[in-house]
Formats: sequence, C-alpha cells, structure tokens
Amino acid sequence: MRFSKINPALLALPFALTLASAQQGGGGTGTGQRQMTPEMRARMAQMRPIIDLSQTVRLLPELEKNKTTAVTKAQAKSLLTILTALQKASAVQPNDAKKYLAQIEDKILTDKQLTAMDTLMLNAEKERAAQRAKRQQGGQTGRARIPGIPGGLLPGQGGQRQGGQNGQGQNGQGQPGQFNPFKGGRGSDELKAYISVLQKK
Repeated sequence: MRFSKINPALLALPFALTLASAQQGGGGTGTGQRQMTPEMRARMAQMRPIIDLSQTVRLLPELEKNKTTAVTKAQAKSLLTILTALQKASAVQPNDAKKYLAQIEDKILTDKQLTAMDTLMLNAEKERAAQRAKRQQGGQTGRARIPGIPGGLLPGQGGQRQGGQNGQGQNGQGQPGQFNPFKGGRGSDELKAYISVLQKK
C-alpha cells in the first residue's frame, strides 16, 4: 500500500495565505481587502477540495518537462478519464474533487512524481509571494486571490465586477458546487493543451 501523497501543507499554502491576507483587510477606502466573515470562511472551507484539485491539475503538465517524471502511457490513459470528465462537467462538486484528487495521488502518480509535485507547488507559491510583495512595494492594494477560483477572488468578494468568468456572474462565482475552474478562460485552455499532450502518448 502506498502512503506517499502530495504534501497537504503545500496544497494549503495559497488557501492559508489568502485567509491571512484577508484578515488584514483594509478599512472603508474601497481599495483595501474585505474582512472575511464567518460565512465566507465556511464557504472557503467547502471549496477547499476544488481549489486543491485545481492547483494539482494546473501543475501536472510541468511533470512533462523532465523525462524522469513524465507520465507513462498507462498513467496518461488514467488521467485522461479524470481530465475529460472535468472538462465536460458543468460544475465540480467538492466530493467529486476529493475523489479525483485521491485517484491522482493514490492510484496514478508515483512517489517520485508526487515529490516533484511538492517541489512545483512550493516554487509556485514562492513566485506568487514575490508577485504580492512587488505589488505591495508599488503601492498597489487589491483583494486576496486564490488560484483555482474563477477570477481568483474570495467567495463573497465579487464587488462591482460586471459579470463573472465563464459567464457565471457574481452569483455563481466562488459558490461550492456551482462552478468549474476548468471551463472557460486560461484554465480551460491549459487543460485542453494538456489533454492533447496525453492523447499523443
């Protein structure tokens, strides 16, 4: 039995840092970050499996850059079953996200690939931290953002945006089980490109 999985602490980094950032919310200037309400925190917790799955899938193509971690033909076949289901789904449910992530970690990727994913996630978070620091040094203040959520905004943080990514608008954005981070926009394009790579295995 395999016990190695993607380090949950690394999956949680963007989630935890965004929560911490939101708790430092600005005042009523309209440019600061909004203080998180208990409802927003609860919704974020519900969305956690979807966010984790989105981050994992987003980094899977990076494994192809190293021959020692590139997926095999058999692994590609298993991944395609999951990725095509995500591509076609109108919405991703939290329980389905948990199931897909468990399949990827427990049944598809090897220990070496999982270790590589840990490194990729850590490097990605370092890059995001550097970008945040750069924006702060430039005097830019904005809402906390999490990769894997349409528009990257916290639930309930839609503000005055005109409509939402993927045509979901403010009502659908950030609602657990009511959106698919792999439909529309950059996430959709990246998934389509990766599926094409796997199909050529």
